[in-house]
Amino acid sequence: MGLWVIALTLFVIWLIGLLFGKGGFLHILLLCAVAVAVVQWVAIRRAAQG
Repeated sequence: MGLWVIALTLFVIWLIGLLFGKGGFLHILLLCAVAVAVVQWVAIRRAAQG
């Protein structure tokens, strides 16, 4: 659950920055949010199979 909150927080910060016209380095937050969400999804999926 904690990693989902981190991913959502990073995404929201990225979205707010995007709405205020910030760019460049801020897109790393989007990449981090996607990476954390994918890792958490894979971990949950593997735990359900095993």
